[in-house]
Amino acid sequence: MENLIYKDKTYSLKELEQDYKNFDGDMNKHDDFKSYYSLAQSLETYDHSYSRAGDRLEALHELLFTAKFSLLNSYKKYYSDLSESNEDYEHHLLRRSHYLKNAIVWYNSCEDYVFQIISFAYDLHGINITSYRKYEEALKECDYLKLKSKLESISGKNAKKLLGIINKYHFNPDVKYLRVKLVNNLKHHGNLHFEGLVNYKLGSYMERNYDTGKELYNSNWTGFHVVNIDETIEKLKTVHNLLVNFIREVLEFIDFKACFPTGEKKIVLGRSCTVTKDKADYRKILY
Repeated sequence: MENLIYKDKTYSLKELEQDYKNFDGDMNKHDDFKSYYSLAQSLETYDHSYSRAGDRLEALHELLFTAKFSLLNSYKKYYSDLSESNEDYEHHLLRRSHYLKNAIVWYNSCEDYVFQIISFAYDLHGINITSYRKYEEALKECDYLKLKSKLESISGKNAKKLLGIINKYHFNPDVKYLRVKLVNNLKHHGNLHFEGLVNYKLGSYMERNYDTGKELYNSNWTGFHVVNIDETIEKLKTVHNLLVNFIREVLEFIDFKACFPTGEKKIVLGRSCTVTKDKADYRKILY
C-alpha cells in the first residue's frame, strides 16, 4: 500500500507512522512510578501497610502499560498483515475495535487499583491481614463506595482532602462516560458496537395496546449502543492523562518518602510516625 485514504484524508506510510507517534507523544508518561514502589518495598520492615500499597502501585503501573498498549494499537489505522485497506477497511476496523474494547476494560480497572493503594496505605479496608486469605478479603473492601464511606466517617481535613482528590477524578465527565456508558455496555450488556461494524437489524417489531396506543413491546429496546471509534479513542487518551495525574496526586498525598524512620515523631499527610530506638511504631490517622 502506497497511501491510505481514511475519512477523506490521504496518508502515506510515513505520515501514518508520524501520526501514530504524535498520538503516543500526547499521552502522559509514568515511568517515575517505579521509584515509588521501590521506595515502598524498602519500607517493608518499618510499615507493612505502606509496603502493601507499594505492591499495588507496581501492579497498577503494569496494568497502565497494558491499557496504553491496547489504546495505541486501537489508534493504528493500518495493519500491514491485513488486506489492502482502501479496498476493504472493515478487517482493519475490526482489529482496532478489539484493541479498543480491551483498553476500555483495563483503563476502568486502573481506578480500582488506585483505591487499593489508598486503602492499604491507611488500612481503610479494616482487615487484620494475617494470611493470604485475609489479604484477599482486604482487596474486596477497596471499592469506591466503601472507601468513600470510610473517609466520610473521619472528621478530619486530610480525609476530606483525600476524598476530594478521589472525587475529582471519579466524577470527571470523561471518566464517568468510560465507566457508565462504555464499560457497562461492554461488560454487562454486551451491546457496545462501533460505527462501520454494526450489524443492523433488517427490521423491527412493535406491539401497542389497541385501546390506549401504549407501546407494549419494541425489539429496538435491546438495540446496540453504537459509538464512533475515533471519538472513543480520543476520550480514552484524555482518561489516560487524567488517570496519570490522579495517581500522582494520590502518591504525593501519601508521601512514602516522609515515612522513613528518623528517630523523631513526624506527621505525614495523615500519618503520625513515632520511631523508637528498637522499632518503628506507626499510628495511622487521617485528621
